[in-house]
Amino acid sequence: MKTYTNIKSVSGTSVICSILGHKFHSTRKITNHFSEYQCRCCGKQMTEDTRGRLISLTPELRDINETLNMIFKRRQIQL
Repeated sequence: MKTYTNIKSVSGTSVICSILGHKFHSTRKITNHFSEYQCRCCGKQMTEDTRGRLISLTPELRDINETLNMIFKRRQIQL
């Protein structure tokens, strides 16, 4: 596994990400269709919207994902 430096630029992302783009990996699976992602270089967190596009993970979306995850787990237990 490669290690990346955490050099921040003015915009808040690392220089590597501003040149080459983010390198997202899945950090948490919310349901079968939604996941949370984090960039390996700069640590930027993203989640999926209803269309499957990556959007920035805000505190409000984090709460929504947590609630959705609890509902999903309950339904899995009932099945």
